[in-house]
Amino acid sequence: MKLLRIAWRLLWLLPPIAAGLARSWSAAHLRGMASHPPEPAAQQEVQRKFRQFLDCLNVRVAVHGTWAGGPWLVVSNHISWLDIPVLGSAAPVVFLSKEEVRRWPLIGSLADAGGTLYIKRGSEGAARQSIEAIGKALRRQQSVAIFPEGTTSVGREVLRYHPRLFAAAIENQIAVRPAALRYLHPDGAHPQVPFVDDDALVPSLWKVLGCRRIDAEVHLGAAIDPEGLDRGQLAAQARAFTAGVVEDARRGPPCSDAA
Repeated sequence: MKLLRIAWRLLWLLPPIAAGLARSWSAAHLRGMASHPPEPAAQQEVQRKFRQFLDCLNVRVAVHGTWAGGPWLVVSNHISWLDIPVLGSAAPVVFLSKEEVRRWPLIGSLADAGGTLYIKRGSEGAARQSIEAIGKALRRQQSVAIFPEGTTSVGREVLRYHPRLFAAAIENQIAVRPAALRYLHPDGAHPQVPFVDDDALVPSLWKVLGCRRIDAEVHLGAAIDPEGLDRGQLAAQARAFTAGVVEDARRGPPCSDAA
């Protein structure tokens, strides 16, 4: 049954989505994303593409909290490649992501169309280049999402937030907006979603395709004013909100299919 489900989604749903993503690279769309500030219609189109992709995977997203105002530096915990379409469907953000993501099938297309800021991790001056790229986007009135853990976890805890990139909020006097991602499951964290350690994209995508349904939550916290705070304090306050959501002992509703 699971193989039939995967085959159905790949044959009938993914190709139309891929074709739609290719059309997102139109000159008009890219101009809209690069305008100052970005055109609302272009940002809404990116969110629509993310939702189409999630519909294909039968991922249902519930958003807790209101998105208003901005721009913000949005900081979130990190569990999977799925975080990008989930968070991107919930809020008009661009992402800071590792360069390899650009080469990933489907996800790379979504990232490019959404104006992702890429970084070569480990390269000389990468952190300063990232801070400057984030600052440039923020000054264009564009909210930027980062994953300050620097890696992924299985979703049961929130790792330490590396404070360096919070300098972009301080230098530009832009508020930090903490977010928390959860993939609900009776065990507390969905076993098929995490993309950790040496996981490869295709097997991970296969596991997600095999689930009947995945329920995701995006929790948006109150904005944190950077005035008078250093990077470490900003990182600690943002992490405290996210940890309070992710590490809550309550269990979410069961997924339709955990395997």
